[in-house]
Amino acid sequence: MATYRSLAETNYKLSKRAPIIEKTLLDLLKKENALKVLEIGFGRGRTLLELARRFRNGRVSFFGVDKRQELPLEKRENLRGMARQFAIVSEAELAGFELPEIFFYDATRLHFDDENIDLIYSVMTVRFIERKAEFLEEVCRILKPGGVALLQIGEADWRYPYSLMCDNKLLTPFTNRFVLKYGNELIPLPEYLKLFEGDAFRFGFINRPRCVMRIDKLKPGRLRLQLEFNQKLGLPMEELPYLHGSGKVRGGFRSVYDVRPEIYRALFERGLLSRDQLRTDIKFTDDSQLKTAHEED
Repeated sequence: MATYRSLAETNYKLSKRAPIIEKTLLDLLKKENALKVLEIGFGRGRTLLELARRFRNGRVSFFGVDKRQELPLEKRENLRGMARQFAIVSEAELAGFELPEIFFYDATRLHFDDENIDLIYSVMTVRFIERKAEFLEEVCRILKPGGVALLQIGEADWRYPYSLMCDNKLLTPFTNRFVLKYGNELIPLPEYLKLFEGDAFRFGFINRPRCVMRIDKLKPGRLRLQLEFNQKLGLPMEELPYLHGSGKVRGGFRSVYDVRPEIYRALFERGLLSRDQLRTDIKFTDDSQLKTAHEED
C-alpha cells in the first residue's frame, strides 16, 4: 500500500537512477553541520523512520506533515510501533530511538518558520492538493538557502505544449494535474516557472516521464507565482474521464490557474514562448486518448 511505502519505493518515485534522498542529504551534510528534513504526505511514516535510522548520528532532524490522523498512526509515539512492524530498528535500541516529529494538517499552509528546512520531499501527495501554486510558494518560503525540494506532482503524459485548449472542460488530452492557461491558450508549467528563476530559485524536472520537480533555493527570498486559481476548472480527477492502465479513474485533483496579462506578455518578452510555437492541432480523436497511460498512479 502507498501509505506503507518504503524508502526504496519513495526514491524510485522521485528518481529511477539513484537513491536520490540519501544522496541529496549527504551532499547537504558536506555544507552544513545539522539539517532539517520534511516529508509531506508521510503516510504511516515508514520512509521517515528508515531515514531516521540511516542518519541517526544526531546531525539530521526529521519532520512529517500528513492530512490524515488515523489508526495505527495518530501521534508521534505510534511511530515506534511502525518501526517495530517493519523491523527498521532493533528491539534493543527501539526505546531510545529518536522519532521524527509529525503533524497532521493540510500542507497548503505550513507552520514552519521562514527558511527553516534543508530538504523537503513528497511523493503521491501533491497531486491531491487543490491549491498547488500556493503550496509551491509555501515550500519555497520554508526552504533554507542552499536547500532542495523534490516533489512528485504526477506521472507520464503530463507535459502539454503551448497550445490551444481543445475542450472547455477537459482542456487537453495530457493528464497534467497542474494546468496554467491564458484565455484559451495553455501555458506550459516549466516555461512559466523559468520566468521566476533568478538569484533565489532554480526549477527543474527530473525522472521523466514522471512529473517530478526539483527546486533549489540559492539565496533568501520568497516565491510569488502571481497565478489566479480557476475555481470552475479546478476539479477532482474523478470528474474527468482519464483512466490509468488498470482501468481505474486517475486520482488526485487537477489544479487550474489563470495567468495574468502582464505575466503572459513577459513570457514572450523573455523569449520563453513565441507565437509560432502555438499548437492548434491537438485534438481529442477518440476515447483511447483518455484511457492510455504509461504507468500506474
